[in-house]
Amino acid sequence: MNYLHQTIAILGITGVLSGMPIIAHAQGAAARINQMNFQEYYNQGVQKLEQGDFSGAIADFNQVVQLNPQYYEGFCLRGLAKSQLGDLQAAITDFDQALKINPHHADAYNSRGTAYAQLGNTQEAIADFNQTIKVAPNFVDGYYNLGLLNYQQGDHKQAIANFNQAISINPNLADAYGNRGLAQYALGDSKNAVADLKQAASLFQNQKNTLGYRQTQALIQQLQR
Repeated sequence: MNYLHQTIAILGITGVLSGMPIIAHAQGAAARINQMNFQEYYNQGVQKLEQGDFSGAIADFNQVVQLNPQYYEGFCLRGLAKSQLGDLQAAITDFDQALKINPHHADAYNSRGTAYAQLGNTQEAIADFNQTIKVAPNFVDGYYNLGLLNYQQGDHKQAIANFNQAISINPNLADAYGNRGLAQYALGDSKNAVADLKQAASLFQNQKNTLGYRQTQALIQQLQR
């Protein structure tokens, strides 16, 4: 199961005012060059992150936040790259910085919650996932991740409620059906558990997720014995 959620922000390019003194025009030219460099580093970082070159992505996002220390998405994506390399505390520091700049950044809450969950800091993770859906009520990963943690904590009814919310936002989220099925099975509802797992298997198959399909089919067989 995957806690991670990535969002690529669109950078707005600012214009340069005309009619300024010559020295200001020179500064404007330098600013344009920095802006071009900023955009280039950002685009490279996003591309490397998507390709799995996490060290390369970190190097590019280092340049992004150096050129624009207020660009919270640069800190958030650098944190995501660090978390993929297992440097979770450093990742949390970056997510903290992103949230200091923008306290309403849902991706940073969700990603920090993921890091806390991986560190075993369950209460901090739950708090962050709750904050994720508070600032972005349709953020499907927030509900899904809460469902996973509540399931792990043994609160199966709350987990089902979380997965219900995730499915209402994204009816094609196969993992949510699968985990809701496991929560229902834990509560003794074998019939609905198998139905959910079959739905998950069907979605995995349609989405060409062979591993997810096989794993879910194996679970169905175990439950039906």
